[in-house]
Amino acid sequence: MGLEDKVVVVTGAARGIGFATVELAARLGARPVLCDLEPSAVGRAVDQLAESGVNALGLVGDVSSPGDVRANADEVMDKCGRVDVLVNNAGTHTTTPARDLTEKHWRREVDVCMTGSFLWAQAVAVRSMIPNRTGSIVNLGSGASLAALPNSASYVSAKHGLVGLTRALAVDWAQYNIRVNCVCPGFTWTDLSRSVMEANPDVMRQRIDRIPLGAGAQPEDIARAIIFLASDERAGAISGVALPVDGGTAALLSGYSAPHDK
Repeated sequence: MGLEDKVVVVTGAARGIGFATVELAARLGARPVLCDLEPSAVGRAVDQLAESGVNALGLVGDVSSPGDVRANADEVMDKCGRVDVLVNNAGTHTTTPARDLTEKHWRREVDVCMTGSFLWAQAVAVRSMIPNRTGSIVNLGSGASLAALPNSASYVSAKHGLVGLTRALAVDWAQYNIRVNCVCPGFTWTDLSRSVMEANPDVMRQRIDRIPLGAGAQPEDIARAIIFLASDERAGAISGVALPVDGGTAALLSGYSAPHDK
């Protein structure tokens, strides 16, 4: 995949899709850097990688804090010397009816899901990718980047905005040989989705039945798409795209269910 000795920074990397991406990048020879909000979670992730012989740099920071992002980016440059790939995976999502949505709730989701991605992209571009005239940035969108979800106005807005940011940066930074893309996962089996399944089994079964391929993705499925777009060797002519990885869900926006032969 062309990631040998590449410095790969992943935000929201302590679990789920982020950690699966770090693991895959490391198996492909990359030098992984993990960033997450909770110190204990970062420590566990770094220790787990160490057990398999991977030496990863762990950073603690809030992607929505400009100060945290600057400090984290400076530490990466100090210890690794450059950033070849940035994966903006950090996000947050809670469901709230739009009529009850508070300004605080709105700002938190927009700041983490969209603004944090811009802050990290700008930080690594200015420090490394623009001077070196090379780099790849992969933003993590969602099915909510392409269609609405119920009771999720702030999340849907932020994830739609992330696709716009992806395209804008892809255009602005192409002159520096920086590629910027977005992966949009559909339903994925993370710890969060499993807890939702346990709480709402009937609703979740209906949700999965509407996926044309008939099953939710695993974090490793999303990680493979991220690494594909990150790789200059495999995706060197791809920039500015929003790639659904959703079992065909984005292809089925008619309101119908996919046909199933009996």
